[in-house]
Amino acid sequence: MLGKNLPLSTLVHDPALNQMQIPYLGTVGDIHADTIILSWLAMGGILLTCASITGNLVVEGPGGKGQAILEGLYTFIADIAKGAIGDHRYKTYLPLLCGLFMFILASNLIGIFPYQVIEHMSWWPHVNHEHFEVAAATTDFNVTAGLAAIAILTYLGSGVMVHGFEYIKLFCLKPIAPLEWLDLVVRPATLALRLLLVITADEMLRSAFLKICPAVLPTAVMGFEVFIALVQAFVFTLLTSIYIGAAVAEHH
Repeated sequence: MLGKNLPLSTLVHDPALNQMQIPYLGTVGDIHADTIILSWLAMGGILLTCASITGNLVVEGPGGKGQAILEGLYTFIADIAKGAIGDHRYKTYLPLLCGLFMFILASNLIGIFPYQVIEHMSWWPHVNHEHFEVAAATTDFNVTAGLAAIAILTYLGSGVMVHGFEYIKLFCLKPIAPLEWLDLVVRPATLALRLLLVITADEMLRSAFLKICPAVLPTAVMGFEVFIALVQAFVFTLLTSIYIGAAVAEHH
């Protein structure tokens, strides 16, 4: 069932909500209700957690555990950005990089919960007569492609802002133009597909172990998934920083 997203019409029983009319192309696409709900849940969790911590921040002293976590996260992402982008420009991109890291991490972690334990209840939604399995939003290509698009548009916009027409010439007038155009395909594709495939493989592994040995082995697999969730959020953020750093580098 993993990979079969939940259409909105399945929840509200209105097929019209599951379609989008495009002039001259007809009816295409559907609305992945599970992806939207889990993405909102990840964003809401991040905002509520940060809001509960920021009210108790202190300037002097160690502060609470929440402040230590936020400061550690800030330092971690700042070190990544500073090393890839440079001391003078990294702060401009720090909010974006922090947002990407936290959203990807939260989305990955939400998918780790063993929903298979409750999916056989009568009220649980079905898709094509099968019990629906909840998966992380990052197992939906629409999400990972959207995150990759944000990263690449930031990368291109940064190059234009720093270097102006000289940067645009890389894609039009210089002998390396074909390579630059190839980069525009390869970089977002690797960002989107790496995150999608790794998280999907992890969830499939957990589902298999839940069916083979539901008491013991899934716990170890879920612990491994937490590690992978952290690694994938880190890799996506790091690569985005490297791409931006390459765009703003002085050699252009």
